[in-house]
Order: sequence, then C-alpha cells, then structure tokens
Amino acid sequence: MQQLSGVPFEPWLLAKIQGARHILLSTHVGPDADGLGAQLAFVRAARATGRTALVVNEDPLPKRYAWLDPDGDIGHFDRDAAQLQDADFGLLFDTHEVDRAGRPARALRARGVDVWVVDHHAVKPELDLQGCVATEFSSSGELVYQLLRSLGWPIDAIAARALYAAMSFDTGSFRFLRNQSQTLRVAADLLDTGFDANPVQEALFASRTRDETLLLGRLLARMQFAGGDRIAWAAVDSSIGDGLTLENDAIGETIPQFVGIDGVLIAMQLKPGRAPGEWKLSLRSKAAVKIGAVARHFGGGGHEHAAGATLQGDKDALAAQVLAMLEQALVDQLG
Repeated sequence: MQQLSGVPFEPWLLAKIQGARHILLSTHVGPDADGLGAQLAFVRAARATGRTALVVNEDPLPKRYAWLDPDGDIGHFDRDAAQLQDADFGLLFDTHEVDRAGRPARALRARGVDVWVVDHHAVKPELDLQGCVATEFSSSGELVYQLLRSLGWPIDAIAARALYAAMSFDTGSFRFLRNQSQTLRVAADLLDTGFDANPVQEALFASRTRDETLLLGRLLARMQFAGGDRIAWAAVDSSIGDGLTLENDAIGETIPQFVGIDGVLIAMQLKPGRAPGEWKLSLRSKAAVKIGAVARHFGGGGHEHAAGATLQGDKDALAAQVLAMLEQALVDQLG
C-alpha cells in the first residue's frame, strides 16, 4: 500500500513529523549534494525546535562534499549504527526505495520504527511507502524547503546554504529548471538569508581534482557515438581508474560532459557496480528526448531526462541492449 502526500502537504504528514522527538535521516547509497544538503537543512531546523535529529547514511560523507558539513553532522552506518537505537521516526531523503538507502533504513524497519520518504522521483506502484513524493520539484532540496516552511520551522543562513547547494547540484547550477519559475524564487529566498553563494558554486562545479580530470580524459578517449551521433556513450570496467585516487561515483560525475556535446541528445554510461557482475547504468538527455522509460525497463528509475538502473550480466551485451532501446527512443520521439 502507499500513503503519499503531495504539496500542499497533507495534515497527517505534518503531524507525524511534528510529533517525532528523535528523527533519524538517511539517503541513498553514494550520497550526493542534493540528499546531503536536504538532510543538513532539516537537521538544523529540527534542532532549533528542540527536537533531536541525526543523519546516518549507508556510506561515509564523500570528500568532495566535506565543505558542506563543517560541523560533522553527517554520520554513516559502520561508525554510527548505535545512533539508530534512540530513533522514534526515520525519514529517507532523495530516494523512496529502502534498498537504495542500505542498512540504516533496514535497521530502523527491523526495530518496528516507521521510515517515511521525502522524495522528488517518480514512484513505482508496487512499493509499500508512506511520506511525500512530489515529482514537480527540481530537487529534494527545494522539496525540503517547502516542507520546513509548512512545518513552521526556521531556515537560517546555514540551513539555507545547504538547501541552495542541494538545489544547485540537482539543477546543474540552475540550468535544468523544467520552466518552473518557483525554483528561482526559492533560491532567491534562500539567498536573502545572507550566506555567500559563490563558494557553494565553486565547490560544486569548479573543484575537480587532478585525478578526476585525468579520469575524464580517459572516459572521453573511450567515448563512442551511436544513433546518428545523437548518442554519446561509454561502457567501462574498473581498470578505467587504475593509478588514480577517486571517490565512488567519480565516473558518474562526468556524464554532463557527454550530454553537453553539440548534437548529442542522449548520454549513456555503464560502469562497475559494488558487487561482482553488477553494472550501474546512467542516462541523461536533452529536452528533446525522454529516457526515463529506458531506465524503468531495466528496473531503474529517476526522471525523464536523468535516470539510471542497476544491471547484471555481461557489460558489452548490456550496453548493446541499452543502446538499441535508446536508438528506438530517438526514432519514436523524433522520427
């Protein structure tokens, strides 16, 4: 069953959050700036109202986002599992799939603690969920901004900085707005709290490490084209990172470079997953083509222009299957 609120938020959703005293927040494995920023802002606002709010994710905070958490509020399961013992409510940000959140969400559910979701991705109808899913929002950061406003909780400059980072990350520095002016109004409201946005933008989009730059070069060298040069793609194994010091999703961070090529409408990357024989599919597209259905065909999800899935099997065979579907999507949608 599903009990999901949209926006405006249902009274039962706000009452559930207001009634919790010790809230445990988590996000998907391989956390990014959207989920992390939303978590940090919620923690800040909740504590200002006298509640206890803690973050325990499956994975440690990636080094590239250390600047976002100067106070060390982002915890991870291997170090902080004991923090889950006092939680009377769990909120899962930026994903609605418990399996994607890993051990923290599973551990809470095993104790009988409610774990609800706050997400902006389309929901699979077969999942048993409670919480809020609102796909009209640019990011989890923008959704959490609206949630905090509806709860009547304060958003100070520190919380605003975290929400702004979340929104900027998920919109590619406000390039992908889906023609929604409200996103810019929210960003303006956050800026009015007085934090400096320039360091946020530099940290997100102008701080690639030397090894990440070398990785990008290797990926571009292996990039191929399909669909009349309208698809840019690469399927790589773990050797792509040999000799480089990289974070878990360093490959995925490069996909905007693929879809940013003139004439390319779709970008596809297939990269190693965490388990043997597992591959992570990442898809991006420009406005002319929707690729969400391709990801959903392989059991994944996301948005119509940014989606992904986890696959099992032979890398090259999987790449061929995905490319065939992407080429058909071009034909079906553009002729």
